[in-house]
Amino acid sequence: MNEKEKETVKQVKKYLMELRKINLERLSLTFEIEDIPSPQSIKYSNEAPGGFLKPKGEQITSNMLRRELLNKRLELFNRELDKFIPLIYLLNTRHRNIIRTYVCSRGYTEMIRALDKSYCISVSTYKREFPKACLELAKYIDLNNMPSLEKLEKELYKDIKREKE
Repeated sequence: MNEKEKETVKQVKKYLMELRKINLERLSLTFEIEDIPSPQSIKYSNEAPGGFLKPKGEQITSNMLRRELLNKRLELFNRELDKFIPLIYLLNTRHRNIIRTYVCSRGYTEMIRALDKSYCISVSTYKREFPKACLELAKYIDLNNMPSLEKLEKELYKDIKREKE
């Protein structure tokens, strides 16, 4: 592999790591949203033991606003991932499986286990094929416009600010 290809693989890997961060945050948000009780939940009570709980109406309003904000974040993250996912279908099956597993795993060990268990792709095959998959993927993604968790958070705050005005 020449220097230009090595640099391309490095950039694609950085791109994929940002997508992994976004995906992990998206999963975390999903669980957080599921933990917010619905307005009909028995978790709300008019009785405040020790006087520390907000009244039932305030609890419900607070949780509805929280759910709305979390759903906005989730929508942004989903939109970013939805732009990427169709691109991996332009790759061959092995490369597609490697890239998808790379983005959807929490770390290296989990990824290697998933590749081996689900797709019969060994560590040596991964190490050999990953750079090829990155070079192929580089043809379809914009490396000058990297996804970023920070960028998405700033976009969310701008949207919230616009709504308040």
